Amino acid sequence: MASIMPAEMTTSDARKEKTETLPLSIISRKPISRRLVVQQDSSNGEQVVATPSRLPTVGIVMRTKDRAVLLRRALESVRDQTHADWKLVVVNDGSAPEQVDWLVDRMFAHDPRVLVIHHASSRGMEAASNAGLAQLDTDYAAIHDDDDSWAPEFLATMLTTLQHRQREFPSIRGIACRANRVHETVIGNEIIIERVEPHNSWDFDNIYNGILSIQPMILRNLFPSICFIFDLSVARNIGLFDESLPVLGDWDFNTRFLMHSDIWMCPEFLSFHHHRSSATGSLGNNVLYGAQKHRLYNQLLRNKIIRTTNNHSGTDIANLIMSMEIYETLKLEFGHLIWKSYQIDNSINALKRPHRKPLRSLTRRIESLFKRIVQA
Repeated sequence: MASIMPAEMTTSDARKEKTETLPLSIISRKPISRRLVVQQDSSNGEQVVATPSRLPTVGIVMRTKDRAVLLRRALESVRDQTHADWKLVVVNDGSAPEQVDWLVDRMFAHDPRVLVIHHASSRGMEAASNAGLAQLDTDYAAIHDDDDSWAPEFLATMLTTLQHRQREFPSIRGIACRANRVHETVIGNEIIIERVEPHNSWDFDNIYNGILSIQPMILRNLFPSICFIFDLSVARNIGLFDESLPVLGDWDFNTRFLMHSDIWMCPEFLSFHHHRSSATGSLGNNVLYGAQKHRLYNQLLRNKIIRTTNNHSGTDIANLIMSMEIYETLKLEFGHLIWKSYQIDNSINALKRPHRKPLRSLTRRIESLFKRIVQA
């Protein structure tokens, strides 16, 4: 690919571009070996040995539009992977082609693994995903949006774990990991990291270890696209992404995928879901900037699942959704109660020691009660 310097980006501007690099220490709560000789599986303490056999090939689709400063970080995320057997399709969904070409050429000059597709006008996120997937001939695929990122070990760890687990459970055709939520602000060409926390750290569901359950996925999306690697043949079999959906296309896809095949949940924090809560326009997050639209399509998709499941009667799945919604309500109420008890606990820390123990005991009793309800 020829190097093209867009008129709006000068050489001096390019030198000023700065993207925060997240230290490895916040990627996971435990160290990750870059060589992957032995991987510890925290689900049962078993050691997963990375054999010298060939890992599956993986294709990566990167959707982008008018976010050059974020695109640069995403491209670096792919370039820095320790597993090198990948193909990357960058789908420019309606932004100036010169800027995208220049950034890709700067990062991957003449790399045959990289392809760029330009849409003259925006076709939407899901159409961009499908356009990229249509160019792949790999075993597996992943959607890597231009504002998210991976740990360098993401592909190697995920593919090794997936290959190992499939020997025991052939029905597993996808794998997802835990994510760190990164709160950030963009000022000019600089990305300022404000804080990092586990994504959905408030969630009490035991969904981060082993085979994923369908029930909670019907109610809400359990992981963002940046966490997921999926079998490309299964994706094509279920019809890829629904291009009619302006939002929640990933949730719809994940639910249909899980209805077809199993997904293994890896407990490692190997991906970064970046949030810019104060940003609007092209730098904003779809999930934050379009909250009202998300609420509308959330119910639309639930209704769709009921109508299209169980021979179109939907009776069994409707009862399942109703019970899960009751569970969700209880979970939120108990979560709020625990949060309030910790607030009270913190407020009396300055008091004498005899007053602290009863409240901490009450907090533990509430947590224990909630766990018994969940396991019932």
